[in-house]
This record gives sequence, structure tokens and C-alpha cells, in this order.
Amino acid sequence: MIHRGRQRHKTHSGIPHGSTLNFGAGLQIYYRHKEGITSESITTTQEDNSTSTTTNVTAWADQSTNANNAAQTTDENEPLLAADGSLDFFHDADDDNADYMDFTKFRIDADNDFLSFIVAELRDVAGSAYLSDSGSECLEYASQNTHKFRTGGGTTAIQINTIASVQTPNSEKHLFMVQRTNGSTGTIKVYKNGFEIDPSATNASLFDLEHIGTRNENDLFFDGKIYDLGIIEGTVSAKSRNRIVDHLLSKHGLERLA
Repeated sequence: MIHRGRQRHKTHSGIPHGSTLNFGAGLQIYYRHKEGITSESITTTQEDNSTSTTTNVTAWADQSTNANNAAQTTDENEPLLAADGSLDFFHDADDDNADYMDFTKFRIDADNDFLSFIVAELRDVAGSAYLSDSGSECLEYASQNTHKFRTGGGTTAIQINTIASVQTPNSEKHLFMVQRTNGSTGTIKVYKNGFEIDPSATNASLFDLEHIGTRNENDLFFDGKIYDLGIIEGTVSAKSRNRIVDHLLSKHGLERLA
């Protein structure tokens, strides 16, 4: 029989500090590195009486003005708090113990511009969704060469294999952005560490979001670390985007590729 004990604690009480960057009024969600994390220490006793202790994350407070906090209260699905302050999402081969978090659903309407950003380090880049709804809509690392943007109107595969340095291999910490512009045209561009990749793709359809680290709590489970994660609805100028890039690269000790 396996026995578990727990002790809860909270880091930083969900209060932003250490940054004065204004992400703008369109910031819908922002889960920030080392901010607003509620965790619990869980000690597991195995049948041979050996024990192991993990720090499981039960909540990640949204640092936007919407207070759309992410939560998970099932032990087997809680991401771990890593030593570097990131949230470590894990799933086993059959997805029986897959980590993910939920927040209140919101929608990005059709023809609306947006900018998503994630600072991550993947263990398994194949089929790792990081934001999704309860259906098929999501933002996903499909492979180190392909990113996918799935909406109510279909799936856009974004090829990023033209230059090796802009691919997203396993075990590489990086900043990745997806931006939609031009309203009803729905022009899609992506950025790795500030380097622009233009896949000549479009998708102006609506999509909903309510999960971190999975598609619909059922598949495409994220496998790796998430440091910062957010989405801005509305037009984000090149100047504002570059300010966000510079801020996040400096914060995480990453180098700009452009």
C-alpha cells in the first residue's frame, strides 16, 4: 500500500514583482515564472517502506487583471515545481499520469489578432499542446520542425524547418511566439527567440482556451518545463512585441536570434 502525506505552501502570494513591463490592456492570461504558485509537498511511501517527496503545484495565479487562475487538485495530474522555479509537466507512455491545469474558458473571436508567448524546455516535443480548449482547439508543438494552431475552422501546420537554429528540439530552453494579424485575413507568423518565421499561413477562425499542458484533458499532453505562458488579444505592434521579446530573453538568460 502506498501512503501519502502533504504540506501546502504558497510562493509570492500571486503578487507580481520584479518587472515593470506593461503587456497592454489585451493581456488575457499570464502565468509568470516564480509568481503566484501554490504548491504542496507530497511524501509517498512505497511497499518496501522507501519514501520519496515531490513538490506538486496545485495553482498558478494569473498575473493579468483577469485573475484567471490555473488549478489542478488531483495529485496524479499536478505538475511538479522544479528547482529552477518552472512547472514541470510530465506524462508517461500511456498517459495514465499526465499533468495539466485548468482555468476559466475564454474565447479569441474570429478575425481578432493575438500574440501568444511561451518560455519552455521540452522533453518530448512530439505532440505537446500547451494551451487548449475542451475540444480540438489548441496551440501545439507538433515536432521540432512543426508548430500547429488548431481552431474551430481547422488546423494550420506551421513549418519551421527552414533553418536549424529556429527549430524547437528537446532539452533546449527557448521563447516561442505565435502571432495572428490582419483581421479577417488571419496572417500567422511565429517567432523563436525573436527570429521571425513567416510560414505563409492563414487562419482567422475563433478558438477557445481553458487548459495548460493538454488538448481537452485527453491527449497531446505537454512533456517538459513551462516558465512563462501568456496570450494577448488584439493588435500588438512590432515595437511592443520586441519589447516583450527583450524582456523575456533577458529574464531567462536567452539569446536573441534576430
